[in-house]
Amino acid sequence: MVMSLSGNKENTSQEGMISVSHPLAAKVGKEVLDKGGNAMDAVIAIQLSLNVVEPFTSGLGGGGYLLYYDQATQQMTAFDARETAPSNIDPTFYLDDQGNYKSFFDLTTHGKTVAVPAIPKLFDYLYHHYCRLSLDDLINPAIQQASEGHRANWATEKYSRQQLARLLKYPETAEAFTIDDDYWHEGDWIVQPQLAKALTLLRDQGFDAFYRGDIAQQLVDVVQRYGGSITLEDLQQYQIQLKEPISATYKDVEIHSIGPSSSGGITMIQILKLLEHIDIKKMGPRSVDYLHHLIQAMHIAYSDRAQFIADEDFSNIPIKALIDDDYLKERSTLINKDYANIAITHGHLQSNVSHTAIDEQHTETTHFSVIDKDGNIASFTTSVGMIYGSGITIPGYGLLLNTTIDGFDIVPGGINEIEPCKRPLSNMAPTIITKDSKPILTVGSPGAISIITSIVQTLINVLEFDMTIDQAIDEPRIYSSHPNRIEWEPQFSQRTILALIAKGHAMEKQPDTYIGDVHGLQIDPETSAVMGGADDTREGTIIGEDVYIVRDKPQEYKHYNDNKDYHVYLNDIQLPLYQQQIIFDDDKFWLDSKVVNDIFQVEDYQLDEVRSDVINQREYIDIVDLATQKGYDVIVEDNTLYLRDTYYPTRQREENMYYRYDRESITR
Repeated sequence: MVMSLSGNKENTSQEGMISVSHPLAAKVGKEVLDKGGNAMDAVIAIQLSLNVVEPFTSGLGGGGYLLYYDQATQQMTAFDARETAPSNIDPTFYLDDQGNYKSFFDLTTHGKTVAVPAIPKLFDYLYHHYCRLSLDDLINPAIQQASEGHRANWATEKYSRQQLARLLKYPETAEAFTIDDDYWHEGDWIVQPQLAKALTLLRDQGFDAFYRGDIAQQLVDVVQRYGGSITLEDLQQYQIQLKEPISATYKDVEIHSIGPSSSGGITMIQILKLLEHIDIKKMGPRSVDYLHHLIQAMHIAYSDRAQFIADEDFSNIPIKALIDDDYLKERSTLINKDYANIAITHGHLQSNVSHTAIDEQHTETTHFSVIDKDGNIASFTTSVGMIYGSGITIPGYGLLLNTTIDGFDIVPGGINEIEPCKRPLSNMAPTIITKDSKPILTVGSPGAISIITSIVQTLINVLEFDMTIDQAIDEPRIYSSHPNRIEWEPQFSQRTILALIAKGHAMEKQPDTYIGDVHGLQIDPETSAVMGGADDTREGTIIGEDVYIVRDKPQEYKHYNDNKDYHVYLNDIQLPLYQQQIIFDDDKFWLDSKVVNDIFQVEDYQLDEVRSDVINQREYIDIVDLATQKGYDVIVEDNTLYLRDTYYPTRQREENMYYRYDRESITR
């Protein structure tokens, strides 16, 4: 399970390394390490730089989770810097004045969705307990970037264009994050004098100045002006939490991650251990069998996530029981090796119920990993919630505020219900893997609830399929928290997706451009060489001794254009088809014979008894004729063909109680 890195010189360093989503932040982190700073110094400097160059993902107005490995003591510490609800939180924040559900946009651009920011408090603690360098050394690079400016990249344009309505809703945000009320375009020179002012104040007065004085007063005033309830007392009473990480074994390695108030670590460990006694290595990456088992393991783990996990200061979370070997071995029997089991429910540990069915939109977060030359490791996932957070900016200081309150369930009575001073459930899962107590891998990802599955698949790619971290990150990923919807990246072949549909999995009709944005570092325990991997969802960058690699903008993949003419549904799952693969001719639906083989698992000789034709040098099968002969119910409505097999009534997909959110969830 441990791969030598000796043959990968081009992205390997002996003097520490950083993997992060923006090259300017990577350079700042490298400069801090070169000055003699440690991993914690780099964490602060990188995050502040990201606050300038990627304000849409994370910043001082948000929160996060940090997992730290101290090489000298060989101890790990988990830092819970999740934001908290105000002391007088409105438990009906999701309703409008008429008692109706707010639209998702209104919900996530309202003062009531802003929780008490946590990152400045975390940095204040790190600076006084871990850092070697001065505040000048840590903050001046970001001040320079904000005051002198930087050039917007393609990722900035993408997210700014996508969220222009959010940026224009409030005048403070439009002033700070648009140019003449237009989104930032690639190549624009971005200067942020208000943010430079805020960073200068924190440099001169310390990070705790965020919670007192003018920044604090302006924060309270703007949140309350737009309907929220944060007070100065809420800001002054906020505290981060230092905890033991949750840990478990997976074969011959140890997994260490974040526990509640995040669900990420527990759910990730559950998925891995549900697969531990299945020979997925033999199945191979991208194989139908591997993905079939993985999807069901996801559904089992997510069912427990929704039932049992929340802020442990408010509920008794059965952490040990949830990652117990015997419990998970018993739960793994729910995985059907032949056909998708969609009748999965949570385990029986306690009676808490947690559920909501709110609409979902895109969220954003960021993750970066640092190893310094002494071998200290910092794995940090940080977020302002939605892309560009709540769209509410602290006046005069250019700091966006989070949308973390919408991480609570909107249905009262559950384990993750809204309560004063409570931390909403998160999915963040910065992770460190050790073997014989030596670190061999650190990894994390943004992506809302798909954070968990993105990390799981990256770990499996390294630990089971013997990939290096960069190869593991570049492999396509799937995501699903519920049988009703399974997302997949476009690098998977159509044959694979069709075969999974044939096994009963509700694959989306179009691929998702990206699932997660993984960044990680891999350590050779024998030589201490470090290899980096960075995703291309943004301008992922790895930097270290004589190593500097920036990911190019990913290519655009061809989409299935089946929505233009004719559609085919198999047991209510729309088949992802190209235009030429389904045609209507001579009053018949003709399906490409290769697609027929993938869906119905029939050989050519078995098609002799059904009508076929060659059209434009492509062989087609009369799909109605074939389906009828195989015992399917066939319904034709306009240009749509529905095929249902005889077992369909027992596989009707209804929303189960454990379904909370999918990847584009409001929970980070």
